[in-house]
Amino acid sequence: VQRELLLRNVRNIRTIGSTGLNMAYVSCGRLDASFEEGSWETNRGPKIWDIAAGSLLVSEAGGVTRDLNQSALPTDVPLDLLQRSNFCAATTGLAEEIMDCIKSGRLSKNTQD
Repeated sequence: VQRELLLRNVRNIRTIGSTGLNMAYVSCGRLDASFEEGSWETNRGPKIWDIAAGSLLVSEAGGVTRDLNQSALPTDVPLDLLQRSNFCAATTGLAEEIMDCIKSGRLSKNTQD
């Protein structure tokens, strides 16, 4: 997915290491978007206590959250706090553009496997 983002002239990708902090930074404008993919099967990704407060911050600031566990991306389905993936963005347009990159990254990963 990072490769797909960089091919679209994204200037920088930062990984702070804290899902809640990433979401807080999106809500205050320090970051444009944040996402982390995970699953219960692989025991990867954030848990509800990592994303619940951040989700509220993003929503209150006018940003958007989306559920990355949907098979069809981009999606308008809001973030499911009980899943292990997180996605938030400052605007709907940016959310759709990044989800399109995530979709492309997933497709290229599946063709490489």
